Amino acid sequence: MKKFRLFCVLTALLPLLVSCGNDSDSPEPVSQLPAPASLASTGDDVSLTFTWEAVSEAKCYAYRFNEGEEVYTNETSVRFEGLTPSTQYAFRVKAVSGDLTRWSDSEWSSTSATTGETPQPPFAITLGEVTFYSAEVTVTPADPSMTYFCNVLPRAEFDAFPSEKELIDAQIAQITGAAELNAMSFEEFCRSMGLLFTGTQSFVTAEELAGDTEYVEYVFGLDYSGKATSELVSASFRTKPEPTVQPSSMTLGLEVVDLTDVSARLQVTPSTADEYYYCFFVLRENLDALGEEGIINLCLDDLNEHISSSDYATVVAEQCHKGNYTFSYAEFAANTEYVGFAFGVGQHGLRAAATTRLFTTEPFMLKDAAGGDDPIRIEVVSWGIENAQIKFIPTSEAVPYRCELTKLADFAGLSDEEILAKDMEKLWNDYGDYYSMMLLNESFTMTRYMPLDPDTEYIAFAYGLSDTEFKATTKLCKVVLRTPAAEGSSVGVRTLGLLRR
Repeated sequence: MKKFRLFCVLTALLPLLVSCGNDSDSPEPVSQLPAPASLASTGDDVSLTFTWEAVSEAKCYAYRFNEGEEVYTNETSVRFEGLTPSTQYAFRVKAVSGDLTRWSDSEWSSTSATTGETPQPPFAITLGEVTFYSAEVTVTPADPSMTYFCNVLPRAEFDAFPSEKELIDAQIAQITGAAELNAMSFEEFCRSMGLLFTGTQSFVTAEELAGDTEYVEYVFGLDYSGKATSELVSASFRTKPEPTVQPSSMTLGLEVVDLTDVSARLQVTPSTADEYYYCFFVLRENLDALGEEGIINLCLDDLNEHISSSDYATVVAEQCHKGNYTFSYAEFAANTEYVGFAFGVGQHGLRAAATTRLFTTEPFMLKDAAGGDDPIRIEVVSWGIENAQIKFIPTSEAVPYRCELTKLADFAGLSDEEILAKDMEKLWNDYGDYYSMMLLNESFTMTRYMPLDPDTEYIAFAYGLSDTEFKATTKLCKVVLRTPAAEGSSVGVRTLGLLRR
């Protein structure tokens, strides 16, 4: 099922720079008049009347009734009487040019009508499921080859247009303006944005509708030259009242473990294993300033921003958790109090909503820096296909040092000593005497901006390397990590701000 958005603002695309030449000595090209639009019929058992919209620059109109002789008229309607009841008749009309040096006759616009039969509207609109935030709509054109535009507006906005024709004109003008802003033709813009459709199409609103509100779904024929080709057909519906968010009885046990001078782990133990929750850390002073509700709303804003470009199920499966889980973070500041937190998450319409209160740990501070067995400590700040961050923390004996993140397969079957030797060989082949430019002298957080391969083992490693003599000064320090099978969304900028003053 396709999705469509409320077509209110299409001018957010960045304009494309184009230029064109103009030869003032060249004769103006002859353009074809547009075909008469909104061709429709009315009638009774023995008569039919056909009407169409006027065409600018047309001298008159030529028509054929039931494949008879071509007849000319200056009017935009024609009536036929004395017809046979319950009989189908064909009709076509075209605009005739009054200046063949500038305009050629238009293409024919065609239709058919049956005497004594209620004219079939150009479109049938069928409404499916309507919720408090969305509606399913199916559009079936009478002519499967006709291109058309469809949209949904609140009833109040729809009724603000004095006539259906003015709504059509405003919609076309809006698309035309957006196309011009982006240096595109009407057709190029419509095709690039996927604005026009053919055949029977089913849609579901992609923008979140308001609860307990009347909307109007409308559709009209529109060709790629920007001309309306049918009357407007509409159908009304009212969204259901918005329900309250269903609270959960889930509780969340939290414990901060494995404290170092830069990292900590948050162990989460929920009372049920089949509900989602969100967890992270917050600066204590930010928790005091924002309050529990403010922390929840800020995290939900980040989740819902991801959802707006994806969907609830995908984003929550990536950023939230079920069952026991341990969350790690390694970018804490020294001499600062932090708090771990978690809260339940559920679906409310298209969005994520909190289902529990905010659960928190006692405030904690990191430990003083302490030496370890390795001369260079490697901490995983974040790990994913598109959000890999590794922190390297050297001791004084390991400065300067070299660090890298690469596929473990590059060193398949090699010992630590052989990995170190192979990397040094590559470093010398790539940089020669300038290898020292690649060395580091202090703690460094490596961020990989190019996506990693999914479900693949990587090795983050480092070793001391003299900058005066091409010689390793420490052993190889390493961490082996496997990427997930699918990418998870990165933590939002608002949530990351909880860890900053």
